[in-house]
Amino acid sequence: MFINKLIFSLFVGAVSALAFGGLAWLIGIRPDLRMKPQPAAAGVASQIDTEIAKLNVKPRTVGLTSEKAMLARTAIKRGDYGAAERAVAAMIAKSRLENWRYYPFSDFATGLADLTDPTFETKLNAWVAQDSNRAIPLLIRAQFYCDLAWFIRGGRFVSQIQARKLASFAGYMEKALADIDAAIQLDHNIPYSYFLKLRILSAEGFSEKTRQFFQEAIAKYPGYYALYDTALRVHEPKWGGSISAMYAFVDEYAGKADQYSPLKLLYVSLYRDLLDSASVVCGSASREEKGPCVTSAMQTIVKPELENKILTALQLYDHTDHFQFGFALDAILFQMFQTSGGDVYAGALLEQAAHSMHSDTQLKEEKPAHNDYMIDRAVAESWYVKGFYDNAIAKYQEALKDLDATAFPDAEARLLAIGRIYGNLAEIYERRRDYPKIIAYEKAAMTIGGATGEEYYVCYAYYQLKDYDDAVKTCTAAISGNDANMKAFYWRGQTYRDSGHRAEALQDLTRVAESEDDFRPYAAIDLSMIYFNQNDVQNALSVLNRYKYLYDPKTTDRSSVAVGYNNRCYAYMKLGELTKALDDCTNSLKYGSLPDAIRKRAELIRRISAHEGTL
Repeated sequence: MFINKLIFSLFVGAVSALAFGGLAWLIGIRPDLRMKPQPAAAGVASQIDTEIAKLNVKPRTVGLTSEKAMLARTAIKRGDYGAAERAVAAMIAKSRLENWRYYPFSDFATGLADLTDPTFETKLNAWVAQDSNRAIPLLIRAQFYCDLAWFIRGGRFVSQIQARKLASFAGYMEKALADIDAAIQLDHNIPYSYFLKLRILSAEGFSEKTRQFFQEAIAKYPGYYALYDTALRVHEPKWGGSISAMYAFVDEYAGKADQYSPLKLLYVSLYRDLLDSASVVCGSASREEKGPCVTSAMQTIVKPELENKILTALQLYDHTDHFQFGFALDAILFQMFQTSGGDVYAGALLEQAAHSMHSDTQLKEEKPAHNDYMIDRAVAESWYVKGFYDNAIAKYQEALKDLDATAFPDAEARLLAIGRIYGNLAEIYERRRDYPKIIAYEKAAMTIGGATGEEYYVCYAYYQLKDYDDAVKTCTAAISGNDANMKAFYWRGQTYRDSGHRAEALQDLTRVAESEDDFRPYAAIDLSMIYFNQNDVQNALSVLNRYKYLYDPKTTDRSSVAVGYNNRCYAYMKLGELTKALDDCTNSLKYGSLPDAIRKRAELIRRISAHEGTL
């Protein structure tokens, strides 16, 4: 069994109690849980400029796929459907099936939808009505419906999602399926259409309909790896499949493939998905128990012969395009590092991959500029998840140096690689609460590689520096680039609240609280705190009662559940509903040991006993 020593760390971390507004017995919670004294405002702007200057980032002259997607989106929103169609058609014409991806259209398609603009669907409907006999408008609307469905649903298990959201998810997926069926009927020569339909069908889990369409899709495009990878994931137990079905699927397609076929990488994808399945089985385990639980599960489900097949698959590096192989493997490794309890297995695969890619995982390389930069990046991630941030920074810097020796397929690919590394470094500096460097590296990542998905780091850092004007400005920019960026809404809401714009704060935080984002419990608590600080206990209680997930440990971390109960206990206590207050304080202590809940509970018992004694 592959072995390596890594420690998994969560992005958010443990919840810390913070007092708000002098209110006794109340606790507010924030995602920023390791706060340190803020630097003085004077000199901070200069420090940020100095950090940016060090990176020597030059203006980009290459147009990025993400920017072309934004232009197409803008054309749709203004009703210029001819321009939108030309942009999409040009990207399809430019795209090609590589060994493991359909590039660049797959990246382009996922950046088209505006998920929070209520008029966007209307514009798409008008486009489809105008060009009802053309495939492209239907394809783009199918993509929109699919993206919107998942945005509404979120990534949680069905049992953890509100019934109305599940119904909405199913409705939009039904619309997406109808559109993509019509698009394929009109034009069956767009590979991405087949991938999108398989993705839509896979939302139903392991089904005969999905299996049948998969067969149809690979008959048309037998070398489209994403089809196989998507179908493999549907075979996981959490989607209604089984471990034996996963093995049988991979043996059917990778086992019968030629020795150096890209399909051999399915064995590595299988290893990733087995790890995911083991992590799901151990989902209820505590943080300390998760690693041993996952190890025990993997020892049961990983067959000895799989490891030999993985080693054979890794030898593809010497027999295929190095960049394409590294890019595909990089995605698998990072998914494994992000799997809770999976660090041992991700680290083991990394060691084997480094050997196959003629690189090493040493912190200090014996032969500088010798490693494949993607191995450096993965090694940096392994240090990052262990919490050794200096080592992670050193390896990311090595990746930037080794990147110069890499043969990229085009200028955009090189820019995206540099941008990703700068984004990785910004995330590390977020952990270290080095706000000027967070801003510098994330801005560099955006300047070089365009959209990062982590644009909110910049406004978050400005918020922590108490530069509220720049915080609002950069949060708004992050939202305009990605309207589904709930974390940007969250930090803008925090900024509005602290700068005295109560109505705007309520609006932004409500949007987050009603989403499926993992920041939603923080937003819900913050909403209640705004009312508590106005002595509006009734509205604070209404907020705490509205968001039922605050009291559900299946969907919300235990620390946040403890805080939710604690604060509702306070609200009931202030309104004189002592029995309800006592119940909530008692429940709070089941999920945490908040001193405030302990004190309130003792006070409530005393007051209820005194009241009963007078009857």
